[in-house]
Amino acid sequence: MRILILNQYFYPDHSATSQLMTDLAEELVEQGLEVTALAGRGRYNGGASLAPRETYRGVRIERAWATSFGKGSIFGRLCDYLSFYFGAAWKLAVLPRHDLVMVLTTPPLINLVALIIGRFRGMRVVALVQDVYPDVAVSLGALKERSLLTRLLSRLNYLTLSGADRIIVLGECMRDRIQHLLGEEFSARMDIIHNWADGNELKPLDGELNHFIEEHSLKDKFVVLFSGNMGHVNEFATVLNAAHLLRDRKDILFLFIGEGARAPEIREFSTANRLQNIRMLPYQSRRMLRHSLAAGDVHLVTLVKGLAGLSVPSKTYGIMASGRPILFVGDTSSTAARLVKKYRCGEVLESGESERLAEVIAHWATNREELSAIGSAARRAFEERFDRPQAVDAYMQTFKKCMIAAPKSLMSTLMTKPSLR
Repeated sequence: MRILILNQYFYPDHSATSQLMTDLAEELVEQGLEVTALAGRGRYNGGASLAPRETYRGVRIERAWATSFGKGSIFGRLCDYLSFYFGAAWKLAVLPRHDLVMVLTTPPLINLVALIIGRFRGMRVVALVQDVYPDVAVSLGALKERSLLTRLLSRLNYLTLSGADRIIVLGECMRDRIQHLLGEEFSARMDIIHNWADGNELKPLDGELNHFIEEHSLKDKFVVLFSGNMGHVNEFATVLNAAHLLRDRKDILFLFIGEGARAPEIREFSTANRLQNIRMLPYQSRRMLRHSLAAGDVHLVTLVKGLAGLSVPSKTYGIMASGRPILFVGDTSSTAARLVKKYRCGEVLESGESERLAEVIAHWATNREELSAIGSAARRAFEERFDRPQAVDAYMQTFKKCMIAAPKSLMSTLMTKPSLR
């Protein structure tokens, strides 16, 4: 089987979808599949362009030309998106034909390119929904719900999803959202496959010396850690207010590792309130991830209210792999919140519950045995459900289902009647 994975970012980029798809591609190659990754030459946060092509662990990487302004401005992001649409379309048209193209949602609606060209070339199409557009933008206030642009984007999203041979969603919440958009008759085409982490790469240190803790003078601190992209989908107001309430606890540190659109908000709050219990560090290399995650006594996962089923924080699985408790803050009906509740691997709080969050952190800071038991529960749940091999097996099953069905024609795809939901 020859598979092409289409996503704006791939190895060596550090973005979440890049790391996930790199892991998946490596495993598929080991199972005997021929895998090509089609990505852009830019990086998630901008910077020097990557080589137009290379081979990494048996995976052929083709990089379409596109601008590389990064996420620093709306103009730069739009330029990166638009140029990648055209660059990816050209590459998809001229690369050797594959049996199947699996397309993600970065950038939004790139699956329309995959659907049209993939159908024209007789390839099956799998839509891997990491974020639901334009619904995410509407929930964040970037688009008006009933505007002409929103309605157009919604119809295009319907076309791309309904035209796919299989649809992969990240949890029950997202399945319900997509089913509401497409209709009950599409449920048979959907597969729920959670994101994952590598349980061999990420695991509890079990008493090993953690050089990251030594290097950053964290030994005598109770570390509340947020690690990853600090984007618009994250809820930080509740966390920052809790940090303010705990400002006199010299033993408690709120550590933010990474960057993103909302990182300046955290810096400004810390400076304006003269808080000594907030510290920020840049992204850490993947080889350091096990040690940086282990530096957190508890981990923060946040999601803006209203985004349940539209976006799933992939950091949840890495935290569980590391055997650390999770403090979830935000939309309590989301997949991440449900996992924390189901496996009893942390606490779930609504947006605005800063006082309760501060109380939980203060309690855990003086009850390490309780914290250890919760962390062990997180690791057990990870090993049962969310390790890398289990996810790969699920993807293989989806690909097999896809190949059994007869390929659709381009005309039948374009004639799909848009939903009025």
